[in-house]
Amino acid sequence: MRICVFILALFFIYSTNFAQDGLPTSRKSKEPTSFLEVPNILKTRIDNFFTSLINDDVNGAYDKMLTNSPISRQKNDVDNLLKQTKRAFEIYGNIGGYEAVNAELITESYVRLRYLGLHGNFPVRWVFTFYKSPQKNWIVTNIKFDDLSEYYFKGD
Repeated sequence: MRICVFILALFFIYSTNFAQDGLPTSRKSKEPTSFLEVPNILKTRIDNFFTSLINDDVNGAYDKMLTNSPISRQKNDVDNLLKQTKRAFEIYGNIGGYEAVNAELITESYVRLRYLGLHGNFPVRWVFTFYKSPQKNWIVTNIKFDDLSEYYFKGD
């Protein structure tokens, strides 16, 4: 009986770990690609976003970036983004620039872009996910930022 429980426990642990790595039916992203493959419209939107942040226009940056995005309909989420961005500026210093890190093009319609925000006290990792909607063209589906910029390096 104990052996059966042990085998079931091992199976459960193995299957849980496998599921976290990605389901067999899920599509894995390609290796990070060159920003040359990223549609210019997305690079321009990112440039405009960071330019607004550099000019201390946090609200304007998000207003433009979230146009047609499902995020814009979630007032609490938008308010949280605004609040957290302003808080990040207090902690890490105002943003003075930004640099492209890498891009992942899952398909022609689904793209993730990673940038390094150059703040006065500490770099900030910015991640934008875009979807090319058949009705709305490119919309942002996710914006994340944090102080875990060391994760851009491979291994330790």
